[in-house]
Amino acid sequence: MKIAIIGTNGFLSTAIANYALNNGWQLDVYGLEKPKQHLYTNFYAIDLTRETIDGTRLIENDIVVYAVGAGIQSNLKESAELIYKLNVQVPIGISKLLQVVDYKGVFITFGSYFELGETDIIKPATEEDVVDASATAPTDYVISKRMLTQYILSYQHSFTHWHFILPTIYGRGENSKRLIPYTINAILNNEKLSYTSGEQIRQYLYVDDIPKCIDKAYNHQLMSGVYNIAGTIILSVRELVAIICNTMNYKLDTDVFGKESKSDTSMKYLALDGCLLKKTIDFKAETTIEKAIIKYVE
Repeated sequence: MKIAIIGTNGFLSTAIANYALNNGWQLDVYGLEKPKQHLYTNFYAIDLTRETIDGTRLIENDIVVYAVGAGIQSNLKESAELIYKLNVQVPIGISKLLQVVDYKGVFITFGSYFELGETDIIKPATEEDVVDASATAPTDYVISKRMLTQYILSYQHSFTHWHFILPTIYGRGENSKRLIPYTINAILNNEKLSYTSGEQIRQYLYVDDIPKCIDKAYNHQLMSGVYNIAGTIILSVRELVAIICNTMNYKLDTDVFGKESKSDTSMKYLALDGCLLKKTIDFKAETTIEKAIIKYVE
């Protein structure tokens, strides 16, 4: 098996790369810098905002994964130009390039359940719900992800293209400012906790379950399409913080909520229905929040 991952040192790309290496796959990586948390077979330095990938190299891979993104972390303050470039223009360009070189393998891109926008619907969303989402999109990130999903549904291609819609992913190695590592580190360092109202409800998927899904989809020769990779649990931020505190034997004071504001709080309920992947390749994520928290602390 030979796999190419476009994007180095990202949270998701690192998880996929480590899984590939642990399973003896050849690994080509493309990005601004060499990977820092895993080995690789070949590294190709490239600035995707200025350069085009060599299609003659990509065609040699059984799987090509586009794991680059912008606008995911609001604290990074990335420009709208960069968000649309990396989230829409570049993956579209790569799909066109793969057509030109007559690629016969699998191309993988990722969407997000944030594409649902400021919906009032309180139920896990099917793939059709994500595709048909028309509720207000509060950020350029949401809009850009919708644009890519719509393109993937419409364009013609001879290779296999899986577009996986993801919920909130988490695990060791994620940005320290995100909810779970922030909470754990604050408790370990005896720092005061501070959150939004905590009422927004999210679904959580352990990052290492994603490459497991990719592997299973490849072995089952999954057809092209849009597929939800659902998480194992749906919780409000308050409930998740309470689980973390309970797991770490920390007494939670409820006055820590309501002190922060974030752009995603207008999206009250976000979750995915994973029945389609369960039906087609018998995949269901299994890692629990409690087990993952122990891995963070370790």
